[in-house]
Amino acid sequence: MPRLIIILVIILSCLLVYTMVNMAPKGYTVEAAFGNRDTSQLPFKEGERFTYQVKYRGLKIGKSILTFHGERDLEGKKAYYITFDTSTSAFMDNEEIFADKDTFLPLEVHRMVKKTIGFTDKIKERYDQENFRVDITQKSKLRKKGHSIEKDAPIHNAILLTYYYRVRENFNKDEKAKITLPTVDFEVMYNGIETIETPMGEQRAYAFTSEPPKFKFWLSADERKIPLKIDNPAVAGYSLIIKSID
Repeated sequence: MPRLIIILVIILSCLLVYTMVNMAPKGYTVEAAFGNRDTSQLPFKEGERFTYQVKYRGLKIGKSILTFHGERDLEGKKAYYITFDTSTSAFMDNEEIFADKDTFLPLEVHRMVKKTIGFTDKIKERYDQENFRVDITQKSKLRKKGHSIEKDAPIHNAILLTYYYRVRENFNKDEKAKITLPTVDFEVMYNGIETIETPMGEQRAYAFTSEPPKFKFWLSADERKIPLKIDNPAVAGYSLIIKSID
């Protein structure tokens, strides 16, 4: 059992990095994606909540909930506040994300990971987007450590990229994009519209793949562009699939 738990923890960690990521066309900046659009025109509103089935090789092992909470104050500045909560038999991962309202780049990320075996980890990420740097601290009952990561471009957050992509009006087939995350860079390609099966029935969706082929994800082919499904063949059949929309 301990070995299985370790495998599941690794799978979930990889998913948070590789799924729902890297979603902007080449040469298409974050600022251009949002522009000067009024917040009332966003395709997502305060209180929007998605629940996903977490599957491993076709078996249900837990669920994830993604919620957009609207605006919050962060050190005197207005920011968007988003949470992403995952629970399985192996652990619970609660993530709080504060995003810049103009760019959807991360400002701060707070995580609490509760493992079935071991101590709870509290992780804080503070982003300096002007200098392309993120400072990360991690605390548990027995230790505290920190480190910094510097990149050569603005640093994105995997979960925030779903919202960033949803404000786009058009997608160009076969167009590739490179996005910088703290630990990895990826290219993503839009492949067109596909029909997929979900617990909510058949859904028409915009389909995207990555290069190298680490994952595939689908956004609903409508005005809201809801993240419907994420497959991650790179970690042995792990996936998220939409279960309900609130």
